[in-house]
Amino acid sequence: MDRIYIDATDTANTLHHTGIQRVVRSLVLFGAVRGEEWIPVVWGGSSFRAPTRSERSRLFEVFSKGLHRRKGLSRFLDRWEKKWEVDFLGESDRSLLLIPEIPNGERLAYLDDLAATGRRQIKMAAVCHDLLSWSSPQWTAPSRSVGFVEYLKFLGLVERVICPSRFTADEWHRFQSEAGIVGAGPEVMPWPIYGEPWQEQSVTTPPMILCVGTLEARKNHARLLDAAEILWAEGLSFRLEIVGRKRAKNENEISDRVRSLQENGLAIAWRGQVSDQELEQLYSESLFTAFPSLAEGYGLPVAESLIRGKPCVCAGSGAVGEVAAGGGCLTVDVSSSEDLAAGIRSLLNNEELLADLQKQAAERTWPTWTSWMDRIAGKAEAS
Repeated sequence: MDRIYIDATDTANTLHHTGIQRVVRSLVLFGAVRGEEWIPVVWGGSSFRAPTRSERSRLFEVFSKGLHRRKGLSRFLDRWEKKWEVDFLGESDRSLLLIPEIPNGERLAYLDDLAATGRRQIKMAAVCHDLLSWSSPQWTAPSRSVGFVEYLKFLGLVERVICPSRFTADEWHRFQSEAGIVGAGPEVMPWPIYGEPWQEQSVTTPPMILCVGTLEARKNHARLLDAAEILWAEGLSFRLEIVGRKRAKNENEISDRVRSLQENGLAIAWRGQVSDQELEQLYSESLFTAFPSLAEGYGLPVAESLIRGKPCVCAGSGAVGEVAAGGGCLTVDVSSSEDLAAGIRSLLNNEELLADLQKQAAERTWPTWTSWMDRIAGKAEAS
């Protein structure tokens, strides 16, 4: 591929920086300094166009303030001082449109028509982060499920469907079978992890346990708080830090409960969304992390913990179990508060176990953005 367009519409219009937004911003960031062209585009209502100044700012400002000085990035940003729209039907088969978000409405209808037309030469690839709105609707708000099956049907029209885990790939195969869709088979390409392993640690006393994840039901924070209360009642001394925005503004159960625990003198904090720099500091201060999620398409917080040498207490099944299987994790039944408490208790009390998991985490290797993007740029067809 000579030119890769990145549909960054949603990410360019939010300052949220979890999951999909982290992936899209990393694609734009690392694409800026590659040999071939990686070009972010934004849906403008009737066609795709260059991002505006404010949209460009939202794609980058969550990173370090000095990032724009990185070699090549300033020139990369300057190209959008003039407005332009993209005619994908005029692109050759050496171009690729990468869709790493979940389009809907008119944008999805446009992409669906583009994928279906016999007049296009440009290749299309889409990232299927997960199928939870279809396979586990109990974890998804009805407003987020609207149009999701239409989006999945659209995936059946593109040349490449990229899944971050074997679990998600299997879910895609199941949807294809049940919906009668042929389409592309999935390519399993786990996400690269943004950031470098910590060389210096500043673990606090009492030990701090970090939990990173959006506040929503499937992330299972309620059972983590149950587990913490069990351990505090036993007299164990530790601090629990929770990082993650509320999925919905009225989703107050966890934040209210944290406030109540604080009023009772327990060492716990909910920090909401934090900057990358703040998150790095929290990782550095933590002894280990806990990620009690019940359902994921990958499990990015687990990988981000492990690359920094921090063991993680998490599930041993599904997509999270795939990440955990490589070492560095203590897997438990996350549907049980008692099992979660037992896992946390083990890492707080057993220094030998903790050290062994730290060693396993430090020895793991992870895909890089360079290798991930090489694979995207070097393959025109699904395997």
